[in-house]
Amino acid sequence: MQGSDQPGKASIRGSRLFGIVAPDLGWVPPLRFLLRRARILRLLSRLPAGSMVEVGCGAGALLHELAALNTEAVGLETSTRARATACAIADIGEGKQSITDQIDPVWENSCDLVCAFDVLEHIEDEQGALKSWVGWLKSEGHLCISVPAHRSRWSAGDEWAGHWRRYDRNDVENIMREHGLLVQHIECYGFPLANLTEWQGNRTYKQLLEQRGDAQSKAHATEESGVERSHYLRLFRIIDTIPGRFALRVALLMQALTASTNWGSGYLVLARKA
Repeated sequence: MQGSDQPGKASIRGSRLFGIVAPDLGWVPPLRFLLRRARILRLLSRLPAGSMVEVGCGAGALLHELAALNTEAVGLETSTRARATACAIADIGEGKQSITDQIDPVWENSCDLVCAFDVLEHIEDEQGALKSWVGWLKSEGHLCISVPAHRSRWSAGDEWAGHWRRYDRNDVENIMREHGLLVQHIECYGFPLANLTEWQGNRTYKQLLEQRGDAQSKAHATEESGVERSHYLRLFRIIDTIPGRFALRVALLMQALTASTNWGSGYLVLARKA
């Protein structure tokens, strides 16, 4: 379904540091995305190329890069707004990924890689979701997910984004084992920058929640969270400067040095199906 529901004509650019940037489409990468993206690309670039599905691909910026690493890439996105942006990025960027809002029965037992980055916490029935994702994998296929870390850090940001939960390390390890997966890699990413922005952003999210009111459902909050970047545009202009890029590189280095600790704000997990 690539190319459907597209916004107007626009341009995108890409870089090694930021990945896809498409301000005309309303997409610029927030700091947490940039931190997570760096670790994901490092981890998945080690896998052999194959067929992949990214669940909840959002605006499709990371999917665009993952498609270059694989022979076939599909983004599953149910949000109309996010899907429109993902289609536009795929077309304008001449990517080989396709975008759909429907699960394809052909995925069953046929995917080499299934990814879901900061998605599972948005799903009330996490067990059902994991059962489906694992069912799409071939034998020896890989599941790669990220989730927000530490139950104790639940905040207004989680409520704003439509989360159902956060995860402790043992939660992540247990659910992987329960679904017959062998954890090959787990890290806690984002320290210290993601921790700082999460803490500082709590006041902003409280204000946003007050403006939004109590009527909005978790489902609607989830739809908006993947593409609502209006409040990041000004920040990105600061990051996209010589001092800003230098500071980001330092943050990426510090994140890499502390990935084996439990200090960060999110878990990144790669597990293999038996």
